[in-house]
Amino acid sequence: MDTITLKDKISFSKEGPKKEILYDSEKARAVLFCLEPGQGVGPHSGASEVVLLAIDGKGIFITGNGEKEADKGSLVVCRANEQHGIKAKDERFVVLVVISPKP
Repeated sequence: MDTITLKDKISFSKEGPKKEILYDSEKARAVLFCLEPGQGVGPHSGASEVVLLAIDGKGIFITGNGEKEADKGSLVVCRANEQHGIKAKDERFVVLVVISPKP
């Protein structure tokens, strides 16, 4: 697989969160979310563990423990079946989401 330069993949849409799948296999999925201020992906859960990594901007990580302020470099791991989501606050927010399916 070629190296992916994240800054080249960042783009936004006024219509809603912009999502780009960077990698997808049976073992893992990497998805880049680019959110304009006020946009978000509401809390949901699934059978996979999910890692949220803030790449740029400031926003909110939503977890089973509530909402957590996040900015560039913030990371949180949500266990299988734990609620997770993201929200941009007053500025653009870029988040890399890595999903590891249940074995």
